[in-house]
Amino acid sequence: MAFESTAMWPWGHLAFAYVLYSSFFRLRYRLPPTWPAVALLALGSQAPDLIDKPLAWTLSLLPSGRSFAHSLVLGTIIVVIAVAVIRRLDLPGEKAFVIGYYSHLVGDSYRPVLTGKFHELAFLLWPFTSLNTGDEPTVGIVHYLLHVQLDGQVVMELGFAGVVVLWWVLDGAPGVTAVWNAMRRRITRPAS
Repeated sequence: MAFESTAMWPWGHLAFAYVLYSSFFRLRYRLPPTWPAVALLALGSQAPDLIDKPLAWTLSLLPSGRSFAHSLVLGTIIVVIAVAVIRRLDLPGEKAFVIGYYSHLVGDSYRPVLTGKFHELAFLLWPFTSLNTGDEPTVGIVHYLLHVQLDGQVVMELGFAGVVVLWWVLDGAPGVTAVWNAMRRRITRPAS
């Protein structure tokens, strides 16, 4: 594919978010992260791409796969709405969603900052700045992900994600027990 990503891949975003949240939770509460906060963290870490990429690449409603939900201004509105819904549903984990969401923006920004290509950060202030969309994919997000090439960035992020999976296991694999119990109840529920 001609598109050269300077952003993180989904597994990199999730791993980065988990490291931040697990570290925060352990420092703040002296405990490993809990469920369903970890699910909300995962959702938050993917939310900007789940919103922007289909709307830009598949439906052509946005100028870029990093625009609306990647904007600090508009993204903050999304975060405020999500936190209100999380509170309304009385779910623990609003901080996890927030950390996941903003870690995504940091993950998409660190390379341009390190390389001094600050013009590549225009998405953070969209729609107040214009975006260079010349190298965006013209295929849907699923097609794009299914045709990932194993270059250095992809391999590095997969390795990082593997280390973070081990970290998650050492944290007690939050979520596995809850999901397993829910599946078991569903399977063993008597037919009505």
